[in-house]
Amino acid sequence: MELLLSRRSLGKLGEPAPEGAALDRILRVALRAPDHGALRPWRVLLIRGEARARFGEVMADSLKRRKPSVSDEDLARERDKALRAPLLVIVAASYKTGGKNIPEVEQLLSAGCVAYGLEIAAQAEGFGAIWKTGDAVYDRAVHERLGLGESEHIVGVLYVGTPTMVPPDGARPSVESIVSEWRG
Repeated sequence: MELLLSRRSLGKLGEPAPEGAALDRILRVALRAPDHGALRPWRVLLIRGEARARFGEVMADSLKRRKPSVSDEDLARERDKALRAPLLVIVAASYKTGGKNIPEVEQLLSAGCVAYGLEIAAQAEGFGAIWKTGDAVYDRAVHERLGLGESEHIVGVLYVGTPTMVPPDGARPSVESIVSEWRG
């Protein structure tokens, strides 16, 4: 319970990233996400090493297409986002039909649970993670460059590594401010 109550996004991440048995455990935890109909409506892509710089170019290309007058400084900042952590984990919802009538929203939520499972499991293994999105993750051209199909949509990029700094915990809502009881 303490791990779950202390979960936080950690944006300052360095080497090392999880690998080997630790990475395998993190991925196995994530793949236990709730999954109505056992469709497995998700795909996970790992980006590490030099592939991060190539992904940074993909993100910069996306920005240039969306904003042709973007400055060189902003393009460099976009490229560098892929280097913020030693491991990037892209989680995509991969919508399935297969004769089962499971709504896309449930499949999307299942993919979101995969991403959350990755974040929690990384923390359990002593690593840090932060879940990010941004305009590039919604760009179909980025999806194509990553090999994602028409029925696949990125739900997030998780940056994973060793925390180099733990920020103070932000304010969290009280249970009373969010939860109420419906009595019919």
